[in-house]
Amino acid sequence: MQTDWRFKAAGFCAWLAIAAPAGADIYAGLLAGPAAMAWVAAFVVFGVAYALYLRPATADGPHRAQPLTTVAILMAAAMTMTVTSAGLMKYLTSVSLTIVAGELPYLLPPRLVWTWVAIQSAALAAVFWLSFGWVSGVAGGLAYTGFQVLALGRAWLELRERQARQALAVANAELRGTQALLAESSRVAERLRISRDLHDSMGHHLTALSVQLDLVGRQLDGAAADQVREAHAITRLLLADVRNVVGELRSDVAIDLRSAMIALAAPEGDPRVLVDVPERLSVDSPAHANTLLRCAQEMVTNAVRHAQARNIRILVTGHSAGIELQGSDDGIGAAVLVPGHGLNGMRERLECQGGSLAVSTAPGHGVALRAFIPHRSNR
Repeated sequence: MQTDWRFKAAGFCAWLAIAAPAGADIYAGLLAGPAAMAWVAAFVVFGVAYALYLRPATADGPHRAQPLTTVAILMAAAMTMTVTSAGLMKYLTSVSLTIVAGELPYLLPPRLVWTWVAIQSAALAAVFWLSFGWVSGVAGGLAYTGFQVLALGRAWLELRERQARQALAVANAELRGTQALLAESSRVAERLRISRDLHDSMGHHLTALSVQLDLVGRQLDGAAADQVREAHAITRLLLADVRNVVGELRSDVAIDLRSAMIALAAPEGDPRVLVDVPERLSVDSPAHANTLLRCAQEMVTNAVRHAQARNIRILVTGHSAGIELQGSDDGIGAAVLVPGHGLNGMRERLECQGGSLAVSTAPGHGVALRAFIPHRSNR
């Protein structure tokens, strides 16, 4: 997770702003010899390391390797520039440490962030004390502590806003998926209701009418009997049509899971959610469809909250034995997976439907899961 591009630009502008007065000091001879060479080298190292740290991350690429190492290099370069600067340039060069502080919330928990900032502030206060006296050391140290705290507040505010936006996007996708599944379940329930009504009401009345016409036809002779027998034949044809309609309505009661799953997809979001479901995939019952949808929703939620994933992939396939859902993300993973309420609830849902859940993870390789629900005929 990186800082917003506007703050990237502001950081680079602050870094470049240091060059002009330092160049003037070098030109005037106030900064010369090994100190000048060390300052220029540290300035270049800071710029290169900062550019590498903030370079755009490709959607399908791996996470940046060792970002904390890069930030440590930034701090070392900033301190080198501060120590080797001449006179009051030490105060201006110290702005680079504020840039470093602004990146820490994206990489470390708050306790370590505060420890890092305290070390930087103490080091700055020591440099100012040794260069200008204890008053300047205390005042300068407190001032730059305030600047760094301001940078931390900005970064934490951005992180909270981004996490809230991601949570809202996930909740919206879950709502769309649930709405699609509810609409599909309502469609199936309505078809079943219509088929029952046709069978129980119209089918019953047509059967009674057919029996009555058959009895009347046996008691009549001549032309009247022929007309009754013709009406009887028409009634039987109509009864057969009703039974065919009822059969067709009942034959299409499988749940279309694809529309509900596709509603979870966010190919342009952060993170990207890619869903692959066959065109004509159907599920035995609303309970099975709801279980699979909840598993997919839980995986997306976990990847956003805990895995820091940029890509989430969900693949649903149908087999002769049942329906399988495979999911994976490119998050940070973990050495040991400790199931929480979400995973435990997912497993319980599947087991209630006769299914199973398998989850695997490794540091730096994200989380992969496989959920399976057998067809009712195979249970």
